[in-house]
This record gives sequence, structure tokens and C-alpha cells, in this order.
Amino acid sequence: MIHDPLEGDEGKITLVRARGSLVWDDQGREYLDCTSQAWSNNLGANDPRVVKAAIAQMQEITHARPNFNTLPLLELTAKLRQIAPGDLNRIGYCLHGSLAVEMAIKLAFKNKPGRHNLIVLQDAYHGRSITTMAASWPHPDNPFLPIQPRFVRVPHPDPYRPRLGMDVEAESKLCLYLLEETIAKGVDGGVAAIMLEPIMGNGGHIELPLSFLKGVRDICDRHDIVLIWDEIQSCFGRTGKMFAADLYGIVPDIMTFGKGVGGGFPLAGIFASDRLQGFESGEDALTFGQFPVAMAAAVATVDAIISDGLCDKAREHGAYATQRLAEMSERRKLIGHVRGPGLFVSVELVKDRQTKEPARKAASEVYRRGAAKGVLFGESRYAGLGNLIKVKPPLDCTHEQMSHALDILDEVLGSIEADGIA
Repeated sequence: MIHDPLEGDEGKITLVRARGSLVWDDQGREYLDCTSQAWSNNLGANDPRVVKAAIAQMQEITHARPNFNTLPLLELTAKLRQIAPGDLNRIGYCLHGSLAVEMAIKLAFKNKPGRHNLIVLQDAYHGRSITTMAASWPHPDNPFLPIQPRFVRVPHPDPYRPRLGMDVEAESKLCLYLLEETIAKGVDGGVAAIMLEPIMGNGGHIELPLSFLKGVRDICDRHDIVLIWDEIQSCFGRTGKMFAADLYGIVPDIMTFGKGVGGGFPLAGIFASDRLQGFESGEDALTFGQFPVAMAAAVATVDAIISDGLCDKAREHGAYATQRLAEMSERRKLIGHVRGPGLFVSVELVKDRQTKEPARKAASEVYRRGAAKGVLFGESRYAGLGNLIKVKPPLDCTHEQMSHALDILDEVLGSIEADGIA
């Protein structure tokens, strides 16, 4: 990201320190961070075990080109294989989620030569590289279209906004039917892969129905199509299970990971099925494809997530938060819908519960007023399109911290409603 100090800095908080679920700015103000810094600090920020592991690795070797192994790479790979769903025992690494998604796409096309298409969902979000931005929606006034690949977008069920008043299962069947129709009649050149987020992150925190997820798996099996799950946002305990694949009992052919694995250090990658052919030399080589410091930090992070029982804590915090939010919705008419699972918690704000018209100004006000009261809420505000408020602190936040965040949210929503903002 280009940083221009002359633009975009008004009101931006400058962070200087972080510990656990708290961050501090350059004015000494303390905030409870319900964004986990883009959902990356599943384990609280600057955990001493992670810092210690990173420093120890920095004293040995900080960089190795992909031609070589390092001890952190071997240790992390062995550890991830132990917890990987099903037969996803082959692991590739990079530093950013967008590149992990690109790696998954490349591997899918590698395994389905002669096929020209990849199907994604209409509200998908897969990143901000040239390729992954094209796989995501929306991006108003996209200036990069001339050099982007094209993806085929298909509809998906939305439990809060079902089509034509359908119930969830009916809409799921409709979307599966349309997906199979697209495979048969809507593309030229065949379909190499279908890519989806089991819980759609930036597209609205939509938890896709289990019937839809199972149906897509079945369609991929019957048509010999690679199924890619993008778990960049849902992995490493956030849903109450180590992976959403564990939560739903479905094993994709390729699964991306990132964000929460590195304990605050950059790391991402893919799990791939043993059944898939791997890359040839040079087909997926990055200078910093392995970062030994981040890998050492990841080993400590995964160990801590397991030893501290953070999947269980995510379920407990999430159950408490969604219950409180459901109760809050009886008083706060801005709350249209409460979403999980686990600590993948959000509320959709609406102007009217009947029309479900998004309350975007209210969402921006929740962020602004929450920050003024010392709580940083997540907000889907990209391109001014978001009306979700996300309550996703680190998995090891305390009950008191979670309760305080919800108290502030209740207070802020009350003040916004009193001011007539929607």
C-alpha cells in the first residue's frame, strides 16, 4: 500500500504498542481491539511465547531462498500436517493471503489441463492482488479490468436475504441447481475449480448453509472439479474449530490459510490433497516464500492455540456475544441480524427491519463513536458499501473484555438511534 501523508490520514489512529486484546496509540490512549488487526491476532498481540520464538530464530537465520529447507519450515510443516483436515497433507507457503489464493488457483489449473474457467460466488472476497481482486466483488470503478483475468460468478444462498422469500433450504437447492447449470451450459472450455469462503468475510459475514456446502462438494466430485476453500479469515480457531472444514465436516481439495497462523507475523499458504499433482520446479517460487522468523512464530502460535484451548474459548466467547447481541436487538432497532459462528461475530445494521435497507452511515458512526470510547469495532466500510459491525477480538480475550465491548456497542447504538442516524 502506498502511504501518502497528504491524503487519508485525517482521523487515522497511529498505533505504537499492543498486548493481548489491547492496543495503544501515540497519544497514550488505550483501545480494546475487536478487529484483532484484520482478524490476524487470533492469539493475543505480542504473545511472549511468539516473541521469544521469533527473536531466537532471528539470532540464527532470518532468510533462506526456496531452494533450501530450514528448521522452522520443517517443524511447522510437520505440525500443520498433524492438524490438517482429511488428506490435506501437502503444504505451500507465502506471506500474504492473496498470494495463497493465487497459489491455490495455479495448482487447480495445473491439475485440470485444458479447462479454462474458475467459478466463484457473487459476494466473494479473495484478496486485493490483480488476480484475487478480479475474483472478488464489488470493486466500484475498477481501473484494473483491462489486465485482470475473468472469473465466472454464480449466486449463493443468503439466510438473511433469501431470494423470492424462499426458506434457506429451498434457496440452497436453487443455487446448487444454477451452479450445475452454469457448469453444463454457462462456460466455454470447462471448469477447473470452484472457489468459495465457507463463511463469506468481506462479502457480508454470510455463513453459507451446510446443505449448500455439501452440495458444492458433491457437484465437484461428480464433475471432477477441484474444490478450493478460502479459509484465510476462518482458520486457526476463529470459528470455534481449528478450521471451518472441521466445523462443517467437509474436506476441500485445496484450502488456503493465513492471518491467524503467524501470531502477528506475515505468513499464509495452502493445504492440498495428496491426490493432486504438485508444482514443477519454478512454477511457484517466491524469494520470500518461506520466512523463517514468521515460521518460528507460527510454530509457537499454533502450539499456544492448542495448549490454551482457544478453539473452546472462541466457542464460549461467541456464544456469549451472540446471545447478548440477540438480547440487544430487542432494544436496538438498528440491529437487523446477528451472525457467528464462534468468534466470527458480527451484526448487520439496517434502516428498517422489514425492507432490510443497509444502514451504512450508522455503521461508520459505530466505528467512530466506539473508538472515542476506547473500543475498536470492525467495519465493512470498503468503498462505503459496508453496514456490518464486527466484534472479533483475539480468541484469548477475557470475559470482562468481551462484556465491556458489548456494553460500549449497546451504548453507541443507543446514541446513534437517539440522533436519528441510519
